[in-house]
Amino acid sequence: MGKLTNRKVETAKPGKYGDGEGLQLVVTASGARKWGLRFMLAGRAREMGLGSFPEVSLAEARDAAFEARRLIASGKDPIEARETARKNEAQARKALPTFADVAALVIADAQAKSTNAKVRYQWTRHLGPAYSGPLLERPVNEITTLDVAAVLRPVWESKPEVARKLHPAIRRVFDRARVILKAEHGVLMLENPANWVDLKAQGFFKPKELSRGRHPSLPYARMAEFMTALRARGAIAARALEFLILTNVRTDSALKAEWGEFDMTAALWTIPLSKLKDGNHRADPFRVPLAPRAMEILREMKAAASSTYVFPGQSVSKPFSNMAMLTVIRRMNSVAPDEGNWLDPDQGKPIVPHGFRATFRVWAEEIGRFPHSVIEQAMGHAVGNAIERAYRRTDVLEQRRELMAAWAAFCEPGGARVYEPALANA
Repeated sequence: MGKLTNRKVETAKPGKYGDGEGLQLVVTASGARKWGLRFMLAGRAREMGLGSFPEVSLAEARDAAFEARRLIASGKDPIEARETARKNEAQARKALPTFADVAALVIADAQAKSTNAKVRYQWTRHLGPAYSGPLLERPVNEITTLDVAAVLRPVWESKPEVARKLHPAIRRVFDRARVILKAEHGVLMLENPANWVDLKAQGFFKPKELSRGRHPSLPYARMAEFMTALRARGAIAARALEFLILTNVRTDSALKAEWGEFDMTAALWTIPLSKLKDGNHRADPFRVPLAPRAMEILREMKAAASSTYVFPGQSVSKPFSNMAMLTVIRRMNSVAPDEGNWLDPDQGKPIVPHGFRATFRVWAEEIGRFPHSVIEQAMGHAVGNAIERAYRRTDVLEQRRELMAAWAAFCEPGGARVYEPALANA
């Protein structure tokens, strides 16, 4: 038993009061009370502070003194041991990653796997302040399902398309965090706070699947009429749109086309995998045969070339904006808006650049009557199942060359309205 009592500790006047085995209470002239432990280690007298009263009670001071004497008995300095423990605790707390730290790694990985500017932007937006703000500065292992639910709930019904992408993105952050915490910090994170089962228990349900609908497109019967109006416009964006239509590629590929991708002698454009929507799943670049009018556009652009891009933007070091071609169509519609010049007759909406792929597809099936596999190749789609693709050794380039020539002839203002390809009825 010690010599001090709780009453003595509370009422002692200024001075030093021993409890036994080196533990003492020090009362200052101001009345402040603090605990200390005097001990000998390696022939040296040391004194160790154990905290102030009443924050540290008599019982707690005795427990702390007991632990210190246990270390002393084993030849360890309790003061150094305490400092080491404090440093380790502070270092561990500081080093534990926040949600933002792990999110940055997830964003970087996701962006490296995509060349689509919109997709890359969405990863940053979903896992950034716009939607994940309340989580960002929190240590990732301290975030709970309730915290995740609070972030998801504002968009779950009002913005289902955001919700469908936000939840998997957040879940991926915690999956990554669990590995990092265990491997680098020895911290076990047993559950993923974004686990769907736990979110369902909080009243969540699968977000609504939104129908994107069809891109507004022009009936193929109006293509010659449209091309006449388009060629009347001298802007580079108009040439880019015409080139897009004649090659049937996706908008991003046309806008980012660079001169090094073209074989002007062979009338061939080879789009690298990095510029293809399905580049991660393709084994080879996409070869696009160029019709005579497409070659004319290239030669026209080449004559005034000032950039590595065929269709440079305001800065020659960057390609055209993805709004450039859409703006051309809007301006064409603004010439006589009351007439509704270039609208999708089924939707009543102005056509968009991507809609011309649908126009081409319908024309090829109904008028061109080309084999399905050739049309699919021209669309840049995978043809056949996995086994068929494993044995396929051709991209039917010459057949597609005939297809694209037929399409260009069909679109030609005042040109052939009927084209009889050799592939018809093949």
